[in-house]
Amino acid sequence: MTPAQAEALALEALLSEIRATPKPGLVDLRDSGAHRDMDADTFFTSARTIAPYLGRMYAEGASSPAAPPAFFSAVRAIGREAEAAMFAATGGVNTHKGAIFTLGLLAAAAGQMQRSGDSVSPAALLARCGELAAAPLTEELAAIAARPPRTHGEWLYVSRGVAGIRGEAMAGFPTLAAVALPALAEGGQPDRNRQLLYTLLRLMAVVEDSTLLHRGGPEGLQWVQRQAAAFLTAYPVLTEEAMAALSAMNAAFIRRNLSPGGSADLLAAAVFLRSLTIP
Repeated sequence: MTPAQAEALALEALLSEIRATPKPGLVDLRDSGAHRDMDADTFFTSARTIAPYLGRMYAEGASSPAAPPAFFSAVRAIGREAEAAMFAATGGVNTHKGAIFTLGLLAAAAGQMQRSGDSVSPAALLARCGELAAAPLTEELAAIAARPPRTHGEWLYVSRGVAGIRGEAMAGFPTLAAVALPALAEGGQPDRNRQLLYTLLRLMAVVEDSTLLHRGGPEGLQWVQRQAAAFLTAYPVLTEEAMAALSAMNAAFIRRNLSPGGSADLLAAAVFLRSLTIP
């Protein structure tokens, strides 16, 4: 695989997440969910802006012989460039910060494994992500705990011990392995759009979503998890009736100002991971 191919796969994964409609509380092709500062066009612009940087992260992995801490630092530096480009393209709106981190680490790990000739299976790739991220992120979390928090994610870690996507990365993205990939591969839904929505709901039912914790606190997070689990019990297959119920769920999320952004990032990551490892 070339960096250009990795970039194309990353872009398609990001676009797949945006196009999945209707999503409760999230920006999609129908509305802006619980967001007032962004819409689908904002996300399309952002996705096309950051995709080249994800290709660069793959190239870094495919070319750099650096050991894990130095390699992770180099990849994070590209990620910071991607964030700056995203904010410039969106007028300061955070559309894909979490996706940059997650897809970027997956891309870099895949490039590194290709360089070393290792088999790029889902399990192996996720394990490599954990190997690359564990030490530097442990150090980063210790530094965050020793100073005043600067972001919502840092505040959640300091105040509630929620490591968020950092914790997922350090553990080798267990939610991708145990929930998202199986849901994508399960089949049984009428079309790809509904398979993506089904996967998103599976994630929403279990993810300790930092976006939800910021917007709604523990009560908001638990409410979303219960809603998603109950929906899947009622509608294991997303029929037309289920799609209408999903639209009604979206309206309820908007009223409560809740948006499962962390689950959306993991959905895009799962699509990307599957494309990297399953021809």
